Amino acid sequence: MEKHEGGKKMTSWNTVVCIAVLSTTFYILWRYIRKRISQNRDPILVWTFLNSALDFLPIRVRAWLFSLAVGFANPYSRSIHHRITEVEKGKVCGVMKETPEIFNTLNRVHAAALITFGETVGTLTVLTWLGKKDRVILTNISCEYIKVARGYLTATSLVPDFKEAHATDLTTEVIIKNQAFETVSKLTLTWKLDLKDE
Repeated sequence: MEKHEGGKKMTSWNTVVCIAVLSTTFYILWRYIRKRISQNRDPILVWTFLNSALDFLPIRVRAWLFSLAVGFANPYSRSIHHRITEVEKGKVCGVMKETPEIFNTLNRVHAAALITFGETVGTLTVLTWLGKKDRVILTNISCEYIKVARGYLTATSLVPDFKEAHATDLTTEVIIKNQAFETVSKLTLTWKLDLKDE
């Protein structure tokens, strides 16, 4: 009887030690990731770092970590519980699930949630083209609501290379679709550019 109770105590102790080790490892890893991310403004570098240094983790976890990092850079974007799923030069995609936290009074996705989602994806896309000295300011955003946004939503933004044209103004689009691939919203973003890097 005493051996059995001692075994239970040992199992509980092992569980506590395992949880402490995993928590400490996760904390150290997260501090390292935040430090690397804070040193880089380029979303592609951060995305590549997470997908190469943490390739032992499932892609969903890496995408979640990237979205968490985006939330630290842009705290308001954390209010919509989005996840960035793809980052390439000139292309960013993200997903957002319909949850009660983003509902309006009609129990539908709030317009502000759609705009925040689209603005986050659109900003990341523009940032993929910028150098360290380049600056960009969002001067206007407009949203066309085409259909009621319900369920699992996907936002995509494609921006061709604008640096060679030495542009000072830029207009980009973000398309938000539902699970049936129907466009529910189209955002138009206008940017003021200050390009200093070659």
